[in-house]
Amino acid sequence: MDKMKAYKIRDKETGLFSRGGSSTYNIWSKVGKTWSNLGHIKNHLNHSFLLHDGTLSKEYPYHNAEIIIVEVDYSNCFRYDMSILVDDMRESKAEQDKRNRECYEKWIREQ
Repeated sequence: MDKMKAYKIRDKETGLFSRGGSSTYNIWSKVGKTWSNLGHIKNHLNHSFLLHDGTLSKEYPYHNAEIIIVEVDYSNCFRYDMSILVDDMRESKAEQDKRNRECYEKWIREQ
């Protein structure tokens, strides 16, 4: 499987994305939430904004929204070995450790 789909809810007017959840306070952001399938968005709507009789709750925030489907093609992505990242992290930790030892040794000399 080289392709993956992700789903987002976007306000058509502002271009902002839904953070999900049941609260309508501060629901929109630049990044928002990403759902892995349409069923998860349906669950979000069912649990948060659809009443038992099928009517929308008065807090329903998506009157001017759309579903965005993002497709990621993993076969066409930049890649590099994990060891490069880990080596960089190890070097950084070694440098931090060296600086900490030097600060401690300086403190000892000043005592």
